[in-house]
Amino acid sequence: MSKGTHLLVIGLLGVSVLAALSTATHADTITVCWDGSGQYTTIQAGIDAAVAGDEVVVCDGTYTGPSNKDLDFGGRAITLRSENGPQNCTIDCEEDGRGFYFNSGETATSVVDGFTILNGSASTTGGIYCLNSNPTITNCEITNW
Repeated sequence: MSKGTHLLVIGLLGVSVLAALSTATHADTITVCWDGSGQYTTIQAGIDAAVAGDEVVVCDGTYTGPSNKDLDFGGRAITLRSENGPQNCTIDCEEDGRGFYFNSGETATSVVDGFTILNGSASTTGGIYCLNSNPTITNCEITNW
């Protein structure tokens, strides 16, 4: 090979390395606040915006209505957590639905942390329903279902 060929090969390798580095993913934090002070106002919208590795942080408050119950990760390996624990963040299912529905093969890398889930309908499996999924549920209180 000539000297020019060596430089071309080294140059192409450098471009390949830079391309690989520029496509490396980095986890984002997505905020959900019922009062509009976050990026999203409903929990499901925050979940839907997340990609693997992201964390969705839910501000203090009580979340009710569509898109705040029957929450579905859609198989995503994300963390959904309340800002300040279950005593400050409630998902009220209003006796019409469940808090979470895991049915897309979620694993331990799909995490729910720090919510009170209440008033889930027993006919829809109450607080959290897992079908062929094994998410991590931590620091949550499930009542009145």
